[in-house]
Amino acid sequence: MPTRRGRALLNGAAALYAVALILSVDELFAVAAAASILPGLAVVTVRWARYRIGFSRTIERKRLFPGGKLVVRFSVRNVGHLPSPPLLLIDQAPPALGGPSRFSLSSLAPGRRETIVVERKPNARGRYPIGPLTARLVDPFGLAEANATLAVAEDVLVYPKVEQLGRGGPPADRAGSGPSAVYRLAPAGDEFYAVREYESGDDLRKIHWRSVARTGQLMIRQDEARFYPRATVLLDTRADMHRGSPTDGSFEWAVSAAASTIWHLGREGFGLRFATDDRDPTGVRAGRQGAESLLEALAVLRASAQRSLVPASRRLARRPGADGAMLAIMPPPRPDELAAIARLRGLYRWCGAVIIDVASFESVPPRTRAEADQRLAAAEGALMRAGWRVRSAGARDRFRDVWQTMTGVGPYRQSSASRRS
Repeated sequence: MPTRRGRALLNGAAALYAVALILSVDELFAVAAAASILPGLAVVTVRWARYRIGFSRTIERKRLFPGGKLVVRFSVRNVGHLPSPPLLLIDQAPPALGGPSRFSLSSLAPGRRETIVVERKPNARGRYPIGPLTARLVDPFGLAEANATLAVAEDVLVYPKVEQLGRGGPPADRAGSGPSAVYRLAPAGDEFYAVREYESGDDLRKIHWRSVARTGQLMIRQDEARFYPRATVLLDTRADMHRGSPTDGSFEWAVSAAASTIWHLGREGFGLRFATDDRDPTGVRAGRQGAESLLEALAVLRASAQRSLVPASRRLARRPGADGAMLAIMPPPRPDELAAIARLRGLYRWCGAVIIDVASFESVPPRTRAEADQRLAAAEGALMRAGWRVRSAGARDRFRDVWQTMTGVGPYRQSSASRRS
């Protein structure tokens, strides 16, 4: 199609033709004809020229942590017998990855290859598309252009920010039964040890259909016992409970804290479950691969419109998942929510809570600050009386320090509300 310059030339040719009609000057007719023919020839040149150019794009790491290096390589090769024309390559990308990449390529001789490397450093979690990669071919006079899609869009996943927590964690002897091991509880064949409720990831071939017909729920034959410490992470994602900016507010702090916990406990050999105020607990995910699958869910997690934590506490009380350790990361719950959450201590062997001082993530008047301190103190007191280990955290607190204090590794530090009182 004609470029802006080509369209201007066509408009000029039309105006010149009108002037030639008025003045009856033959030379002007010739100039107008030439001006109208040139853009047409340029269009034919860029659309039907026999150029053969090969393109490839390679993304070295499609999953990375914030601040990591995202390397994108573009390889261009002239596989034809004619020198290639100058090209403009455009690779689309969102602002979080630095925006689109634009670079021009000079003419390539037959058989010559050129490689372009683009480095980006994403700082915000999420799933981002890179591409599509398009090429823009312009004739030597800049009168016509042709566009072509060379590579489709590919997704890049940026995990939440993860802090290295060092030592510490729920006691393994109270969170489970020690190191991971599998024991056969019945000989091979049709015999089995017991039946239990279906969990995500179970082998569907082991469904016990008699129990399904009797109970109306999916039941699995269990012919082996797996012993390992287990932990459940509850994250409060309610939009109306969090404060601060979308990038540095209490919600992002909470997501990073949950990701750090999952990454740490996964490397320590815990079987992990993850739940939010509006999502059922996941099936048990073990090992580094299981932790990475939960980090993928956290990478794209958004705030919810849920109003209460009570339904989530009921889901967390269901058997057989209610076992081992549990860590709750949440703003100060309301009184009815506190009572429901506190009762979970009787179902889990170890319970810890990180109460987020959401008011510290924005400027608030003194009266609002005092009310926030009262809510923090009330939440801490109610959960501690129920047997929870509780620490509060504000905008300036590192989750690593909060974690080590709560698990008894680091020195005890007063809560945010206590330090201000």
